[in-house]
Order: sequence, then C-alpha cells, then structure tokens
Amino acid sequence: MSGSRGTGIQSFRFFMWIATALWLIAALAAVIDRDTLNAVAWFGFAAAGAMSASGSTERSRGLTYLSIALLVASVGILMGVFLAD
Repeated sequence: MSGSRGTGIQSFRFFMWIATALWLIAALAAVIDRDTLNAVAWFGFAAAGAMSASGSTERSRGLTYLSIALLVASVGILMGVFLAD
C-alpha cells in the first residue's frame, strides 16, 4: 500500500513541474511582449508551482501560506488585467 501512495505524490510533483515550466514560458512570453502585469502574474504562478513541486510546502506551514498568497495575488492580477482590457 505504501508504494501506491509514493507513486501518487511523485506523479503530482511531475505534473506540477510541467505546469511550472508552462507558467514560466507564459511569463517569458509576457516579458517579450512587454506586458508587465501579466509577466508578474505568470512569474507568481511559476514561483508557487515551484514551491509546491519541490515539496517545500509540505515541510513548512509558512511556505504553504506564501504559495497560497502568490496564487491568490496572481489570479487577482490576471483578473484585473482581463477586466481592465
């Protein structure tokens, strides 16, 4: 039974690394496009994804809260940019 739990966590982390890479690509595309707010939001997603994928949020409650705050701020920025345009 313990083997299946470890495999599930590894697949979650692998998925999070893929998502983090995609968010980083989106952030770089926003930088190239000179869209500052979108770049900040996508870098926020990438940072939260990297913290989650590395497992640091499982070891520290403060980093968990920081990751959640980054996600909320990034979503807020993207929603603000979307509604302003």
